[in-house]
Amino acid sequence: MKVLILGAGGLTGRYLAKEAKRRGMEVVALAHGDLDVTRPDGARDALAKWKPDWVINSASWTSLEKCEEDPAGSKKIHAEAPREWAKECGKAQVRFVHLGTDYIFDGTKKTAYLPGDAPSPLSRYGRDKAAGEKQVLLANPQALIVRLAWVFGHGGATFMSKLPAILMEKEVVELAGGRVGSCTYAGEAARIILDLVEKKAHGITHGVQAGQTTWKEFAMKAVERMREKGKKVGCREIREVPMEQMAGLKTPRPAFSPLEIGETETIIGRKIPSWEKGLAEYLDEIGL
Repeated sequence: MKVLILGAGGLTGRYLAKEAKRRGMEVVALAHGDLDVTRPDGARDALAKWKPDWVINSASWTSLEKCEEDPAGSKKIHAEAPREWAKECGKAQVRFVHLGTDYIFDGTKKTAYLPGDAPSPLSRYGRDKAAGEKQVLLANPQALIVRLAWVFGHGGATFMSKLPAILMEKEVVELAGGRVGSCTYAGEAARIILDLVEKKAHGITHGVQAGQTTWKEFAMKAVERMREKGKKVGCREIREVPMEQMAGLKTPRPAFSPLEIGETETIIGRKIPSWEKGLAEYLDEIGL
């Protein structure tokens, strides 16, 4: 099986390329410098050149604030480009996977969101990602959407990726309070996505780890784990701050956005490990 990974320079894309190679797949991993996914005719040209069996689109902007500042750019990368890739993959009989997000929801539900729940986004990023999902499936009904949330991993720019190192160094760590969600170690996200690929899944699925958490609980578990391993953790206090008071978090985010994974587990035929196991795997990977 030959897999073309778009956005392979990003966190999830890097882990996808590594896991696909481990499984013996032929991998073409293209970062933004290799291919701008928004380029006109880029999809058609890439499919003709590389002739993949599957395309996995992990290209995205991770900064909600950037999306608010550049709405045209956000719409192009999160909605218009995925639609074109889905359409061209359909024409070429290539299977297409597009990665989604929990930020398409407004956080007002009291239980975990199901794949079929209607989007109600709070931000430009969420609106464009929701539009992207809809347009992908309209252009290619056999496409697969895999929603991720709170992804963390080695070399990641996300706050949860950086948090263990911050906890090692700072005595007082402030983080956004009032949010509950699913989180995902990028290595497990890659395994889930490729399990779904191997099962030839289509439609909307969720690719997060079992359980739900807050940033504070995640941080406390990281401190506990690192101290159990004999690490000298600098943090003595974890302080929650209202999200709107956190620098760089001015754009609204859902307060409650866990994703239900029962349907995904049925498709891939296995239980997905808890987020605590994902955190432990990540800390082992980075030596903390």
